[in-house]
Amino acid sequence: MSSRLSNYVATEAILTVADSKIVAVRGGSRAILKDEHEGYRLGKHISGKLPYHYRPMEGIVADFASGNSALEAVVDLAANAPTSEKFRNSHCGEILAAEFIESHLGYRRLYSKLTLTTSQNTNVHKMDGLFVKLTQSPVEFLFVEAKSSVLPTPLTKQKKHKSGILKQMVDSLDACSTDDPRFEFARIRDNLDKHFSPDDQAKIRSELTPPGPANLKFMGVSITNASTVNTGDDDFILSAPCVAPFSYYALVVTDLSELAAHAYGIWDAMIKALK
Repeated sequence: MSSRLSNYVATEAILTVADSKIVAVRGGSRAILKDEHEGYRLGKHISGKLPYHYRPMEGIVADFASGNSALEAVVDLAANAPTSEKFRNSHCGEILAAEFIESHLGYRRLYSKLTLTTSQNTNVHKMDGLFVKLTQSPVEFLFVEAKSSVLPTPLTKQKKHKSGILKQMVDSLDACSTDDPRFEFARIRDNLDKHFSPDDQAKIRSELTPPGPANLKFMGVSITNASTVNTGDDDFILSAPCVAPFSYYALVVTDLSELAAHAYGIWDAMIKALK
């Protein structure tokens, strides 16, 4: 069994601009993820992580510790997960980005935004990922905007993202530079993962009391299919102006739609068998 997403990184490279007339204003990297590691499929790995993104750990533990039906507790592990293909694709991209940032980049998730969805087939607004690196001094916070695409599709043959998710990413990060950060700071404090030690929780809460942390960084993460990788997109995202300084990571999978179908499909089959 593979417990770390970093095991699925096949290759990793620093991005550079291909057009000599373009000046890069930020750094970027690309990680290409393989479909399996030692016989363990990436979709199965993501499937095993889904409950931790949709429900707080203490709620999961309480269900099993209650002595009530263990079968119902298993079914409810994924009760909050989306049922529509559109939202499964979108959420799978966000979860993939979060797992990569924790496993490969060494951050810890402050909380999972997907625990705040108000219905199964919906998204939560504001930043997609909120992380911390307590080993840094001062403590480093990372706010992440994740954008995913399942292009190309039978209806949309487009294989470029610079006018799609990459432009949306830059626009979102631009907008966040003028937003009042109190909203995110308060939401993190209210939903902070209970697995942080009391001392670390106190440190995080103190840092996220306005005016806010001295070491706050932004990152844009795209999750796209391997067939759509192109230098034009790289040139755009490395050079596009944005008020908020951010770094960029491109995560590449073989087929995001198939990956999501596999990850959520495992739960569909299990729930059907248990009901």
